[in-house]
Amino acid sequence: MLERFITWLLLAAAALATGTAAASPGSAMRAERLQAGERIRLDGRLDHPAWQRAPAYTHFVEKTPNLGAAPPQATQVQWLMDGQALYVGITALDTEPAQIRAPLVRHDQINRTQDFVVVYIDAIGSRRAAQFFRVNAAGSRADGMHTAADDSEDFAPDFDWDAAIQRTPHGWTAVLRLPFASLRFSEDPAATWRVMVARRLPREQFHMATSVLIPREAASFIDTLQPLDNVRLPEQHAFLSLRPGLTWRREDEGLGPANSTRTRTEASLDLKWRPRAELIVDATLNPDFSQVALDVPQLRGNERFALFLSEKRPFFFESSDLLRSPTEALYTRSLTAPRGGLRATWRDAGLAGTAFAISDEGGGLVLLPGAYGSSAAEQPASQVLAGRVQADRAGLQGGLLLAARRYEAGRGSNEVLGPDLAWQLNPHWRLRAQWLASRTSALDDGSGQLQRGRAEDGQRRYARVFYNRERTEANLSLDDTSAGFRHDTGFVTQSGVRRITGWVAQGFDGVAGLNELWVNTEAWEVRERRTGELVEQTVRPGVWVTGARNLEAWLEWYGHARQRLGPQQALLSERYWHGGFVFTPAPWWTFAELDFEVGRRADTQAGVVRSGRQLGLMARLRPLPFLELEPRWNMARLGGAQLPAYRETAAQGLVVWHFGPRQYLRGIVQRSNLQRGTLREATRTGSLTWSYRHGPGTVVYVGAARSREGGSLRRETFVKLQVDLDEVQALF
Repeated sequence: MLERFITWLLLAAAALATGTAAASPGSAMRAERLQAGERIRLDGRLDHPAWQRAPAYTHFVEKTPNLGAAPPQATQVQWLMDGQALYVGITALDTEPAQIRAPLVRHDQINRTQDFVVVYIDAIGSRRAAQFFRVNAAGSRADGMHTAADDSEDFAPDFDWDAAIQRTPHGWTAVLRLPFASLRFSEDPAATWRVMVARRLPREQFHMATSVLIPREAASFIDTLQPLDNVRLPEQHAFLSLRPGLTWRREDEGLGPANSTRTRTEASLDLKWRPRAELIVDATLNPDFSQVALDVPQLRGNERFALFLSEKRPFFFESSDLLRSPTEALYTRSLTAPRGGLRATWRDAGLAGTAFAISDEGGGLVLLPGAYGSSAAEQPASQVLAGRVQADRAGLQGGLLLAARRYEAGRGSNEVLGPDLAWQLNPHWRLRAQWLASRTSALDDGSGQLQRGRAEDGQRRYARVFYNRERTEANLSLDDTSAGFRHDTGFVTQSGVRRITGWVAQGFDGVAGLNELWVNTEAWEVRERRTGELVEQTVRPGVWVTGARNLEAWLEWYGHARQRLGPQQALLSERYWHGGFVFTPAPWWTFAELDFEVGRRADTQAGVVRSGRQLGLMARLRPLPFLELEPRWNMARLGGAQLPAYRETAAQGLVVWHFGPRQYLRGIVQRSNLQRGTLREATRTGSLTWSYRHGPGTVVYVGAARSREGGSLRRETFVKLQVDLDEVQALF
């Protein structure tokens, strides 16, 4: 109690030193304008005289684990501004500063196992989307967008901003510089800027404190953002950013006399133009996306449908939240090798939209959905035009999506068009819906090639209703997709079916020493639309708990799970357990995860049910603050009479040595093995990359990679440099 009293006494003294009374709970924050000639040095310190004038906000409350309680450690936030940027000063007091968890991490790798602060800004004031900016106690950074419609965080967008921290005997302080050029605001002088500041404090319990209370029944995490007063927009909103790049690559393929070598040097250019506050134009020419990030290996040898891969390419990051609709209606990973692209994004209080045009070299796969599984055809080069616009009116959000893809060499096209809806009926009920119509003339010729044919039309109708009270959650959805529906610029793996899904959960606090316990049941049924034949049916009860040391654990019983692998085939009845847990064993072992399935599972190749198991293991280890280790291993097995009918493993080892918040050396090794009967497949991939990131537009990568698949061997050495001309100019 004495330490708690001293902490609050220190914070009260800091607030009094500003000469301004601290704000009341949930009230507006206020930005103080810098005086003529004043400049803030970004060193993490709060000793500049301007900080003594800035109002101090101290009324933080817990979000987790005890909603609304006083946080175990005190936090203070202050705001300054000049004609170019906002400055956020955060004081994170701590009575046990030796317990602060402050590892160096890669960009966008800040998570709840670290001490960090985060600033959310909705400069338009609609509380439908907010930019967020994180900095941990070591000075590492992360940023992205939080979208209210699906209440999710997307770390893909990268903004131009900076931050610095300073450790103190009483905790740590952080100063964030957020340029107006990076904030998505409108020119409307009546628009209310809305913000929230949060702090993560991982100890025995993992605490999160926020500057405003977020009720459990809130429509989203950003539903209660508080006003930020006294923001004065800069007189000049327009800016132009040019980011030229150069990539040198040497590729060696084959073994012995069959070896071939190719060396290439390619230039690229990225452009970002903001002619007015609400409009941003992006362009890219000859972009290079190779070797910057690798996809984590996935088990796929017993899957009937394609697997989803996340986007990692910068051109698609701007306003990625606007591309998300109730269904995965725009899937940018379907654009395999863009040669160039142009994109425009508009945001104001009532209307937002984004549209892009892409020239894609192809070379990937086109998904061909069916009722009982998905297949694929080779992807030709294509021209793509896609976009989505949405309008907001008092809890009602309407959208319209368009995607048109025309394949080169006269191979046909695919067009998709349709509206979507998000409606917050009241604090407890909300509805999301989408209707899409498609027309496709690029048809599979039976040999895995697309050729122009007689156009096929299709439709997809989707609706989902959500119910949420303090300790009760439920949803019910209908997804009706006709046999002719195809979306080559989206992610649709199943067509010709009608799917109904329901889920209900009831939560309890303080059971058996746990933070939360949720009992839930999910059920779904899929039927072929034309015949009504049952394709899949499952009823799955389960339990989910949270506790100390970052614990999450779950257990689900698939006691009634049936699926049909083809028309008029027998229903296969499965019975298996699915469970797992994640937790933080120690400050140096920040994350441990286990996921398992065991029981009787369907063999999708043989069409029978076999005893089997699946296991996934992952750990994040920080033996030193600057050393990051992340091993992961996945295994699946289905039994046979003598040998396994199916066995697959996928493993990855990641090692990162951090030289500072902006520079690291990363090594990755991946291994995959598949055994099905007499079939054997194996792949090996390894890469070593040095990275320096001065800012989002100035990066350097130097590395080498080696991969072996079957009898083929491929080696690559590369150097990639991209510079933001404004960032370089600021250095001199």
